[in-house]
Amino acid sequence: MGDIYELVLSVDVRADVTDEELAELRWHVGQGPRPERLPIGTDRYVETYPLGDPGDPDCEWEDAEAGPVFAQRGAARRVGGALVAELVARERSDGWALTVRQELHPDDFYRLRTLLDWLGRCSVDAPTSGVDSFVGYLRFHESAEIAPLVLLNGRIRVPKDIESHTPHWEDATL
Repeated sequence: MGDIYELVLSVDVRADVTDEELAELRWHVGQGPRPERLPIGTDRYVETYPLGDPGDPDCEWEDAEAGPVFAQRGAARRVGGALVAELVARERSDGWALTVRQELHPDDFYRLRTLLDWLGRCSVDAPTSGVDSFVGYLRFHESAEIAPLVLLNGRIRVPKDIESHTPHWEDATL
């Protein structure tokens, strides 16, 4: 429980995402049941690159079933404040507004990275060529330093520690 990170994220998602993608995003924020199919790809990592030995009783963190990434609610255990995730339709029917504040363990970084990759491509600001947009941050719970999450050319750049914890990450579009 010591390797906890605070994630703060705010992204506007385009209206043209598929119904299946929207259902998965709703599940990730705790606003719906787990869809039968997860088209964003948050369920592919364990199949592609197992993280441990599922037969080992000490490998309790190993879970072949994908879990929702942004579904925690209530008081945060390590970072203080409240854990929230909200996905709401924008007034002009031009998509959805997503705001998240969660505690994450590095074991969740693959799923986070997959979601960030998808959110970058599906962001309202994705087509803004060459312009950096601050969309949030990630910080180790014992640190005052943040690693900004920046959207540039349809991709949310992730901090080095996410990359180092997800070396076998695959693009969700593959």
